[in-house]
Amino acid sequence: MTGEVEPQPGGRAPAPGALALVQAFLNTHYDLTAERGGEVLVHADALVAWLASNGLIAREAKLRPDDLERALAVREGLRALAFANNGEPVDSAAVEQLRRASAGAFTEVLVESDGPHFHPGAAAILDAALGTLLASAASGMLEGAWPRLKACPGRACGWAFYDQSKNQSARWCSMKVCGDREKARSYYRRQTQREG
Repeated sequence: MTGEVEPQPGGRAPAPGALALVQAFLNTHYDLTAERGGEVLVHADALVAWLASNGLIAREAKLRPDDLERALAVREGLRALAFANNGEPVDSAAVEQLRRASAGAFTEVLVESDGPHFHPGAAAILDAALGTLLASAASGMLEGAWPRLKACPGRACGWAFYDQSKNQSARWCSMKVCGDREKARSYYRRQTQREG
């Protein structure tokens, strides 16, 4: 996996190890590098480009629109779990879609002298790519890093960030952006309630 490190709001460091790949996948829901943001995975070719740039498939691979739908179901299910890591209610429908979309995706676990390694299994192109992403998430869960991967609850945000605070109390992708906006909204609500 040769993934590029995505820009992080608030200058945060990306998640460690293979969990950074999962974080980058979750953050394809909003393109920070584009002037007006927007979905990165808008069609199957965009999915191929993202997976190839992260070493998960060959650049010449062909995927179909239903492959894109499946990948987005996996992404949104994992994002739902990242929101839950930040104290939000679990979106059980998204997690169920993740479960269904994960069927058939797998990796081989090779145990070597330096520990276990996940390698794409001999499966369909998308199954191998999704299997690697899911194995990376599972590895983060087993290692205890997963609870630190959180989705920002800011309005229209949802950016996945890695909480490196000692007590895992970070709530916002960026305190200066989403945190300050929420403080301003709360202040405005309190003021209007007092006046009303």
